[in-house]
Amino acid sequence: MKQDDEAHKYYYPVEGRTDGAIGDAIAFIAIILVPAGIYVAWNTFASWISALFS
Repeated sequence: MKQDDEAHKYYYPVEGRTDGAIGDAIAFIAIILVPAGIYVAWNTFASWISALFS
């Protein structure tokens, strides 16, 4: 009985390992995509303004 009590401290179920993994992946992608989207939008806007006044 004591052996089982000690062993469960080191057992991590597979289901527990992925808790929050999807949210973390979405956050990671957002950190990459948001600045990239701002960069693309700014360049598109600057190009449009440049073409408008040229």
